[in-house]
Amino acid sequence: MPQSLRPEDPPKIGSYRLVGLLGEGGQGAVYRGEAPGGEPVAVKLLHARFSGDAKARARFAAELAHARRVAPFCTARVLDADLDGDRPYIVSEFVEGPPLSDVITGGPQPEGPALERIAIATVTALAAIHEAGVVHRDFKPGNVIMGTDGPRVIDFGIARALDATGTLSSAVVGTPAYMAPEQIAGGAIGPAADIFAWGCTMAFAANGATLFGQESIPAVMHRILHEEPDLGRLAAPLREIVAACLAKDPDRRPTARQILLRLLGGAGSAAAPETLLTEGARVSAPPAGPRNATRPWPSGDSSSPAYGPAPRAHGPGPQAYGPGPQAYGPASQAHTPVQPVTVGDRARSGHRALTRATGVAAVVLGVTTLLPWAHVGQRPLGTSVPINVVGVSGLRTLWGVLVLVMAVIAVNLAIIDEFSSRLSAVWAAVPGGVAIASVAGFLLRRQDLHSKHPNFGLLSVDELRKMGYALDISLSPGLYAALAAAVILTALALLVRATRRPDHR
Repeated sequence: MPQSLRPEDPPKIGSYRLVGLLGEGGQGAVYRGEAPGGEPVAVKLLHARFSGDAKARARFAAELAHARRVAPFCTARVLDADLDGDRPYIVSEFVEGPPLSDVITGGPQPEGPALERIAIATVTALAAIHEAGVVHRDFKPGNVIMGTDGPRVIDFGIARALDATGTLSSAVVGTPAYMAPEQIAGGAIGPAADIFAWGCTMAFAANGATLFGQESIPAVMHRILHEEPDLGRLAAPLREIVAACLAKDPDRRPTARQILLRLLGGAGSAAAPETLLTEGARVSAPPAGPRNATRPWPSGDSSSPAYGPAPRAHGPGPQAYGPGPQAYGPASQAHTPVQPVTVGDRARSGHRALTRATGVAAVVLGVTTLLPWAHVGQRPLGTSVPINVVGVSGLRTLWGVLVLVMAVIAVNLAIIDEFSSRLSAVWAAVPGGVAIASVAGFLLRRQDLHSKHPNFGLLSVDELRKMGYALDISLSPGLYAALAAAVILTALALLVRATRRPDHR
């Protein structure tokens, strides 16, 4: 529902009366408006503070150009615009209905034919966008409006036109949970990035949760880059399509046209783009049945008559996704269901567990340098009981300082491995080995510890003997704990190598 207009909001722009605020971004606000004839419209207005900014006006004009290039198949049509006035604005078709994100979180999640209609409508919109030579770059459930006549894809605010090579490069933009790996890595961005986001959106629609979690942004980005998602209750054949769309390599993802062909049954691969888009829009139209403003599409048991007839059957057509098996691997595997938990999933879980255990071992190793590694005292000649005994912590020795430095390095390697592919925790074996060598050096040179005694540290061994005393040095459990932690750290770091994926290097 639109919010009431604020005091700073204009009551009218051009010939359009503004009746409510739909949303606001960094550069502009979107209003619910009425055309002179009373028809509802959406009016996007550039913020007043940017009216004199040439770059902001240029971006606004580019957005309009992108939107006008896209055929109105399952998208919101541009109706009017004024880029030369004091307050540039764009008027588009108003789509009555909630965003897909609200529909899904309100539950229950659509399934069967209802979910397939959402898939067909949204991929039809992406096919139209890509046919126009535009990449959306922020496709997500919040930008899919569940209109009474079917889903519509909106918001070309950060869309960009393709260059002659079919790709583009720019700063990272979009919503992290729906970004493709190449977006996060700062690589070339093309239509395949929208396909990855579409796969994430379909998984969200089926399961009611974001595919790569909702924790911190670095954690979500790490999963997108390095982990295979669990597609949950997403059923075949949509499951196989989504799995292919989530390939880390953008070259292995199908195009929007190929997905649409598959969802429509694989027929008409030679059809003109407009014919295919028309068919996609027709098949994705919601069936007759009970609908309301908050939930325009029926939901529940997919076998319910409210869903109407299902979309056309999914033919096996091996050419549905393109000219060869490269898009999905061997043709015999094209329809193999993706299991929720695979050997690769377990391997990745094992890798993360070992990496975290390596980090814990490194922390323990660092803590041991605060413990006494030895006790130094004096023992009267002819006796076995030392006196004036003091503890010497690892940090009071050269060896202990070196061990602490190695522990800090190992902790950082484990953290980097958790959130990035630049360095692996396997390198923690190097500081682990240095820590073992440092403890060994302590054992070999422990006689030097007599210098750590506050009263007799300045006396040599011979001087102590002349006074009737002998130096007494005993090792403490802290030293053995340091040695054990260093060995465990090294062993865990080496085991990390066995579970590290080839693309995680």
